Amino acid sequence: MSEGEGNPRPAHGRPTGRRQPLSPGERTMNTPLTVAELAHPIALELGGNWRPQPARHGVQELDHAATFTHLDGRQLHLSERFDDPGHLHIRGAFPATDYPFRRGERDTVRVAMTEDPAGIAARIAADLIPAHRDVHERVTEHNRAQAETRRDVEEAARDLSARLPGARTRVDGTSAFVYMNLEPGEVRIGLDGDAVSLVLNDVPRIIADAVVFAVSRFLPSVQTPEDEYGEYVDGYAL
Repeated sequence: MSEGEGNPRPAHGRPTGRRQPLSPGERTMNTPLTVAELAHPIALELGGNWRPQPARHGVQELDHAATFTHLDGRQLHLSERFDDPGHLHIRGAFPATDYPFRRGERDTVRVAMTEDPAGIAARIAADLIPAHRDVHERVTEHNRAQAETRRDVEEAARDLSARLPGARTRVDGTSAFVYMNLEPGEVRIGLDGDAVSLVLNDVPRIIADAVVFAVSRFLPSVQTPEDEYGEYVDGYAL
């Protein structure tokens, strides 16, 4: 769930669940439309690419929230916040991500719920959809690149571990750690995206040479001259 969205509670005096819509004859000027009732006419004004969907708590449909889903998968969330009754808050939703959002990339459009659906749709189309579309594309590309890096790191860690007898591997997102306990010495290899670190503690020279060779030859981002050998030191960074 994106920052800024909780589970909005209905304004004082509104039921927490979904009530039956009032007929035109039953509705009065003192009975405002709920978010759930506003969603469909606003979506019609936005055009056929946006589909309104009810918000639910379990199986119960809610009056004070709704979602618009675009044919390409983008979503907008609509809600009436308990601390701002009578106003509709619309914001763009994003997939789960560690994308570093900048100021203004997750802004919300706020309108009075008494405004006509055409006016609300015009505000959404002008002030929210273009910016949300651009940021959504950046988030999607960021997630794609992160997923590719994770796959590369996982594959590199597995293959390195297979080349080092007794090595153990731990993968954490775009980082991985390969560890060998030589009793008393140890080898620690860290992979963090394209960065590689290698620590050798009390490692015999022949093993140190073999580890440095394996790392430098196996990982394309590491360049080592053909005649370079590993150094027997407490810390060794590539």
